[in-house]
Amino acid sequence: WGWGCGDVDTGRPGDMDPRGARGLWQSGGLGRALPADSTGTHSLYTTYHGYEVMFHVSTMLPFTPRNPQQLLRKRHIGNDIVTIVFQEPGARPFSPRALRSHFQHIFIVVRVHEPCTPQTAYSVAVVRPEETPAFGPALAAGQRFLGGAGLRPFLLAKAINGENAAARGGRLGAMA
Repeated sequence: WGWGCGDVDTGRPGDMDPRGARGLWQSGGLGRALPADSTGTHSLYTTYHGYEVMFHVSTMLPFTPRNPQQLLRKRHIGNDIVTIVFQEPGARPFSPRALRSHFQHIFIVVRVHEPCTPQTAYSVAVVRPEETPAFGPALAAGQRFLGGAGLRPFLLAKAINGENAAARGGRLGAMA
């Protein structure tokens, strides 16, 4: 959560071996009947208000040399309903059109400003399809999380509420 400068002051999800995880990993069936380590060996996991959350971190998923499609990575991230994108300073603006998936509905984009300084702050933008109802917590125009204070609970609440909103509306709601 801290771009190599240490964790933001709200804490960091635990590092764990997903092959032995309980909750989302096994109940979703992602760790079953697959070649050894094809789902990766570690992930980030946390709980928030009774919800268990497993993060599919792209750089922690298996990388296959000479495979431009990286299907092992796409299998996880492409099936997530909510995608959190962390952008480095100076990165080009993120466009959800760059990713094609029937399941990805909500993109939460986090950008760091003045990293590794006393003025470090994070801005957040949320993209959702029109047919997905609005969901909280609210984000004020230009709002920044100074030093990361409040960022973790905000992102977790926004991701959980976003997944619930996507399930209620539009294309994803129709599949349920």
